[in-house]
Amino acid sequence: MKSENDMSGRETQSELFKRYHAALRTRVGDAKYTSWFKDLGLEEYSEDCVTLSTGSEAKRDMLDHRFFPVLKETWLKEVGPFRKMQLTVLKNALSAHAARIDAQEEQRAAKAENAAAPAAGLRGPKETKDKDAAFEDLATPLDPRRTFSSFAVDASNRIAWAAAQEALSEGRARELIYVYGPSGVGKTHLLQAIAHAWLEEAERGAAGYVTYNNLSNACVSAVWSNATSALHKTLLAHNFLAFDDIHFLNGKNRTQEELLIVIDAALDSGKQVVIAGELPPAKLAEAGLNQRLADRLAGGICAPVHPGDETLRMAVLKKRLEQSPAACTVSEDALAFIARTFTQSMRETIGALNQLLLMYGAEEIVVDLDEAKSVLKSRLDDRRRAATIEDAIAAGAEAFGLKLEDMTGRSQPQRIVRARHAVVWCAREVLKESFPRIGKALKRDHTTVMSSYRRAQALIERDKAFQDGVKRIREALED
Repeated sequence: MKSENDMSGRETQSELFKRYHAALRTRVGDAKYTSWFKDLGLEEYSEDCVTLSTGSEAKRDMLDHRFFPVLKETWLKEVGPFRKMQLTVLKNALSAHAARIDAQEEQRAAKAENAAAPAAGLRGPKETKDKDAAFEDLATPLDPRRTFSSFAVDASNRIAWAAAQEALSEGRARELIYVYGPSGVGKTHLLQAIAHAWLEEAERGAAGYVTYNNLSNACVSAVWSNATSALHKTLLAHNFLAFDDIHFLNGKNRTQEELLIVIDAALDSGKQVVIAGELPPAKLAEAGLNQRLADRLAGGICAPVHPGDETLRMAVLKKRLEQSPAACTVSEDALAFIARTFTQSMRETIGALNQLLLMYGAEEIVVDLDEAKSVLKSRLDDRRRAATIEDAIAAGAEAFGLKLEDMTGRSQPQRIVRARHAVVWCAREVLKESFPRIGKALKRDHTTVMSSYRRAQALIERDKAFQDGVKRIREALED
């Protein structure tokens, strides 16, 4: 730990830390500073590590969850660089904290008693009207559109579909189910569909769908009010629990610990737990999740969901239309255009259809391909702006019949060199990228890229095959 005289040529450690506190107060405001930062202490400071302390575990968790970037950025600006920062609880502050808690004993006891009631949004045949204010936002109401009848199945999600049916089966031991895949492939839809189906049979009991954000906030409230047991009871009052976006709990250690307790208790008592996240089980611990929690998910039924193809997107669009109250009819060509064009995620695909229905839903007309393109022009423009150099390289490889690694490799056959010329020209003219950035993507220096651009300009004027290749790359970037 640095001494008072080592911290700065003129400022002592205490003076620097006092300035740090003043900067925090200015940045977050008086109210937040008084609530969360005022008792912040400095336990250790070196260029390797900064250890800050606070008076309670609840405060430490709140600072860690909500204000950690503020703590780090302010330290870098006001004090200097460091490799890592950590928060701890002052042992000698516990008695003072306990005294403050004792002064609120009556209020805390009332909260703990009321917290045993099921949280708002957790629904079931025996839902209670008594809700603790600390947990009233814990669960999210189910979307009536996210049912099995509107969920399209193909090879990309068949394993997850089978896992969902397993969750609803009777007479079998309950297994933890972990559904994982990238954003926008239908994980949330599937979790809510299981919950809907579960609630169709009253004897199954209550069901709840909880997002990562609501779980984290409820956990912080429970720790702060000394009511974690009540939080456990609130969740375990339900026979089906779905937790969404588990990967966003990275770094939220206390929330992960409480979730692990709930998962174990739920499975031990024969309840069904389904969890969704973006990462495969083997990657969860690397991303910052508790190793025990990652192991627990890996030990259950792990069901991947992959991005669907055009056929699946088409099926989803048709199911959406069947459930829509819209008066218009969307032509097969228009639907095929949406399914073929808006491919980044299923959310984007559905969003394009919703935009179409917003314009024509109240009219008894047939929306053809031209009308669809006209209405969705702004979305197409947005996609155009989102194209990258990597997209141009991939399109160049496809246009010239090459492998992706050929484009950035050291090989110099004429057909590969010509493809690189075409990519450079499109990246410069269509994407408006700089020569240094294009060179970095192609693993060439910028002078080589400038020469390639001049060669491409000459080839475009006289070479029909080269013109066709450039046209295909442009279409891919502008589609």
